[in-house]
Amino acid sequence: MKNIMTSVAIILIFSGYLFAQHGSALFFDGIDNYVDFGTAAAFDIDSAVTYEAWIRPDSSQSGFILNKWVSGFEDKLLHYSSGRVYFYLFNTFAQVSLGTSSLIPLHEFTHIAATYDGSTAKIYVNGLLDTLKDVSSGAKNNTGILYAGFNPDRFDFVGPFMGIIDEVRIWNIVLSAAEIQTTMNQPLGGNEEGLAGCWDFDEGTGTTTADKTVNGNDGTIHGAVWVNPLININETDPVQSFSILQNYPNPFNPSTTITYNLPFECSVEISVYNSIGQKVKELINGSETAGEHTISFNAGNFATGIYIYQIKAESLNGNVDFRTSKKMMLLR
Repeated sequence: MKNIMTSVAIILIFSGYLFAQHGSALFFDGIDNYVDFGTAAAFDIDSAVTYEAWIRPDSSQSGFILNKWVSGFEDKLLHYSSGRVYFYLFNTFAQVSLGTSSLIPLHEFTHIAATYDGSTAKIYVNGLLDTLKDVSSGAKNNTGILYAGFNPDRFDFVGPFMGIIDEVRIWNIVLSAAEIQTTMNQPLGGNEEGLAGCWDFDEGTGTTTADKTVNGNDGTIHGAVWVNPLININETDPVQSFSILQNYPNPFNPSTTITYNLPFECSVEISVYNSIGQKVKELINGSETAGEHTISFNAGNFATGIYIYQIKAESLNGNVDFRTSKKMMLLR
């Protein structure tokens, strides 16, 4: 039996890995990128719900997959942190979230499904039951916006997800293990029974991602960038996604080093701006190969203060665009 279950797990993971590479997906930079799904009543929970998503975390930092936070309460929560996924609903979990027993790997696609039937909460990893707990009934439905990737309503910048999220689905029914395994590896039409929201992130352009159901709760994209998951996965290259790290040292005087990562060859521009948005230095502007890169910034001629460094990277075919910035302090 153990060998059979192992074989099933391998098949599910492999087939899901291929499915997650279908079409496009959204990359979240781990700083402030998010998708706003709105406040629709279709997201409210009666006594049954299933949340699904494909995720590929690129950092162990805490990050929201789905989150609604209202007046100090985590109304709805599907959360990645330090290798595990956590599930929580306000008023039913006794203020203790349910976490996976297995670790979710970095730089790999994993399918997550979380269910609640009014008395039991479960988390499935790649279609297999991972953990469960008994909970109470009466999930609360606060007003507020449902977000993916990050929740700007919190005002404390807790939980920005870094990595890729794809194929987000919300059901107002509890899917069984067999149903999860059947549907996780195939695109949905949007008219499946019990499907309350479905965003496949296959647009590949623009700032809107369509809800495939008749509910029409399209998501508005803030900062997250379209990527082709296939070109971000490269087993011979340890760099799996775009990132730019905090400069070191910081504060600095007069020089500091900036490190950035590229998943494939890109056209790259890195510039430094002062506190009022004026460009004061262009550090690089040209083509860069995949991998980790470092560049030095010497501020010997600049005044003490806060500066901002920004990276703009674009794939050579123009299909992928990444932009983000960080602050640094020159202290003499």
